[in-house]
Amino acid sequence: MKQNITRELIYSIARHSNWQAAGIERKLRSEGLYATPRNWATFARLFLLGTGASFTLAGIVFFFAYNWTDMHKFVKLGLLQFLLLAITFAALVPRFSKTIRNVLLTASAVLVGVLFAVYGQIYQTGANAFDFFWGWTYCVVLWVLVANFQPLWFIFLALLNTTFILYTQQVATHWSFALVLDALFILNAVAVVVWEALEAKGKVNVQHRWFPRIVGLAAIVFITISMISLLYNNFNDFREDYGLALLLGFGMYGAAIWYGMRKRELFYLTAVPFSAIAFFTALIIRIGENLPELMLMLATVFVIGSITLLVQYLGNLYRQWHG
Repeated sequence: MKQNITRELIYSIARHSNWQAAGIERKLRSEGLYATPRNWATFARLFLLGTGASFTLAGIVFFFAYNWTDMHKFVKLGLLQFLLLAITFAALVPRFSKTIRNVLLTASAVLVGVLFAVYGQIYQTGANAFDFFWGWTYCVVLWVLVANFQPLWFIFLALLNTTFILYTQQVATHWSFALVLDALFILNAVAVVVWEALEAKGKVNVQHRWFPRIVGLAAIVFITISMISLLYNNFNDFREDYGLALLLGFGMYGAAIWYGMRKRELFYLTAVPFSAIAFFTALIIRIGENLPELMLMLATVFVIGSITLLVQYLGNLYRQWHG
């Protein structure tokens, strides 16, 4: 595997050679490790664009909330529909850059939810919150597929998670807590696997990995809580879960560590061991619940020792990979 040129590698070479400062600076700039004025301008443009869109959407929501009693219902619906159509058609204008059009589509997706909320409040449809979020998710799926924009995908996945959680609370109320968390883990883990597969094929931007990391962290949190809940519920959920949480959890541990070592991705090699530490700490406390003082002491020693070893190992691994 070809090793990427990193800032740490260049500094390591410079410390053990007579490489001049001017040459080091040129190398850092040629490898794109120094931010150029153009990079800063791009960052400022994207930051201001995203911040402006967020504040505009927040302003629209608070405008309707503040003037709710002073506006006729047709005015409320008409204004929202006009804004939705205007922003959506603006996203189709070719003269705008792809980023601007994607941000406009993201704003349109959020306005769909605002429109549904206003409509439901006006006519008191009596629909469950699950129906509201399901309709919102269903209506924006086409824009998500067309835009292929990471923030829009993140909003879509958040809607899917919210829809499923509300479904289990309002419709499938007989599902156990562990089973709900297992399903949430599968949903988010599949999203991460699909993203990583698309990255391997070069169909997504590999420079921005915040999406798989946030979603992957959510998946790890869900399955960790599910595994721990089995321990502290006297395994009552085990009869409904059939040990699926443990199977998914340990399977995820192995797959994530293998992938992290293969791709040199420290995120998976950090998040997964912390999940394992949390689970085994809970297991120690659960086993020794009749001797709480002793078990708490053992759990404390285990946490301190395991985290210390993990940090040392990750530090050595990072230096091995990046010089």
